[in-house]
Amino acid sequence: IGGGGGGVWVPISRVGSAGGILGGSIGSSIMGFVDARFSPDHANRIVGHGYGGSLHFWTQDCSSQEEEKKDDDMMEEDALVSARWVANPCVTGHFRSVEDLAWDPEGEYLLTTSSDQTTRLWSEVSCVVNGKKVCRWMEVGRPQVHGYDMTSIACIGRKSNHAQSDDPTAEKEPQHRFVSGADEKVLRVFDAPASTLRLLHTLKKLRDPATPTSSSATPAEWRVERAFLPSLGLSNKATVEIDVRESNKFAGPTIPDEDLGDAIDPRAEVSMEDLKLPMERDLGATMLWPETRKLFGHDSEVVCLDSYLASSGSDAPLVASSCKAKNDVASAAIRLWNVKLGKCVGILKGGHRSTVSTLSFSRDGKYLASSGKDRRICIWKKSDHLSGEYNDSCEYQLTTAMDSAHKRIVWSVHFCPGKPNILVSGSRDGFVKLWRIVEGDDGSLDMLEMLKFEPLCKGNKKSEPVTAVSFADFISRSDDGIEYGLLSIGTECGRVEVWKVPISENDPNFDAKLVFSVPANECHFDSVKKIAWRPVGCNGDEVLSPTILTFATCGEDCGVRIFMLQVSRKV
Repeated sequence: IGGGGGGVWVPISRVGSAGGILGGSIGSSIMGFVDARFSPDHANRIVGHGYGGSLHFWTQDCSSQEEEKKDDDMMEEDALVSARWVANPCVTGHFRSVEDLAWDPEGEYLLTTSSDQTTRLWSEVSCVVNGKKVCRWMEVGRPQVHGYDMTSIACIGRKSNHAQSDDPTAEKEPQHRFVSGADEKVLRVFDAPASTLRLLHTLKKLRDPATPTSSSATPAEWRVERAFLPSLGLSNKATVEIDVRESNKFAGPTIPDEDLGDAIDPRAEVSMEDLKLPMERDLGATMLWPETRKLFGHDSEVVCLDSYLASSGSDAPLVASSCKAKNDVASAAIRLWNVKLGKCVGILKGGHRSTVSTLSFSRDGKYLASSGKDRRICIWKKSDHLSGEYNDSCEYQLTTAMDSAHKRIVWSVHFCPGKPNILVSGSRDGFVKLWRIVEGDDGSLDMLEMLKFEPLCKGNKKSEPVTAVSFADFISRSDDGIEYGLLSIGTECGRVEVWKVPISENDPNFDAKLVFSVPANECHFDSVKKIAWRPVGCNGDEVLSPTILTFATCGEDCGVRIFMLQVSRKV
């Protein structure tokens, strides 16, 4: 080698760690690296490509060599041998189709779930770029690492003004809780561990130093510190010292407990430079949420979920779920769950004969809309005499249905938050339809088609299938009193559009207008699976000043995208 003198190549430094959990899915283990490159300038940086798509960075720390360089006799080889490489924040994300997403009811973070068998938590992280403070969305947790492909997710815990808002024995669900579904017959319920809540509070303090200390900063005693996934297991377990030692034995190096504690201790003054976020090897091993309950009842794999969260009163959250049907009424049934009690409180039959692919509760919980492969939109109405009694029974009845509402499968339905009787649907036939639910004096319901239109971006197709629709919690008004809702649309080609649609009964035109079309280079390059608007922090008196709204999208291109839109309540 090098002139024929012979020699042997020996390693002088090693970076990275496979990490993860022995026997776990790929979401909990890096599974090694498939490629690596030096920086082209001075070779003082290394980038590595993990098997699951993550990008890892290391920078050469030359501070320890400064004094050694004073020795003129120091050989270059000796300098390389003594070099120390420091791991930098890595780029992570899903590496298979992202099937569903859900915002925390307070809009603090975003949860996404994917066919890569993981559920990931994204939050705004403050950082300094070119001397300016900016916020970027980053993965700061991986609540669930599973052995089945994930299909759906719904948040069920929300903040309350009551002192018992984070009490597991209280009538309502505690904050920071979600339900997920996968290619299995079971629904799984997860609670946030104390370590995650402290991290989220620290990130919030860095974004806004005026943030008051909340229950997230000092989590309730019943919350576990963190969870772990047993070897060859599917359920995240609460921390048990002996089991954690067993898990860590195979996990490789992770963030030291003292470093992780400093980074998320709400009593410590942590700067943006000192904040230590979990690396890829830590996310699937130390940032898991404990699984607190399983919900059994479906006969086949879970397809979709939706949840109703009561804004006040004693109503417990309600979760609706559907599974893959076998072309019969029984298997196409929708199940209603009281997660607090861990029981099914209702089975809705007779509405569909094939798989229900989309569900949506109205904001007040009065209606539940469902649709799917049979192209039928069903409206289930909550029985008046059982209003609010979720603990023992919960009855929704099929009150009206629209057969052949679209010409092809209906992929998405969603109720307008500001108008619970306005429903939108999107279908493979390429049309978006707006429906008004009219209630008669005898309690009967009727569905009236208000509006029908197509997205503008069709590509080279005659019609572009609509795969996702979602109303924003926002209403604008014109000078003559006409109300308009803000509607986002996702298509099979990956394009995303935002439309203004009339939701007033007294609008003579009923025309939809395009407000914003996301540029093609910022859209997905495959089918959009879900769109969700970030909850508005305050819905007080009407204001005419511009408002910043945020919505998230996910798609089959493995991507999650978050957009901000400035709108005005004055048309």
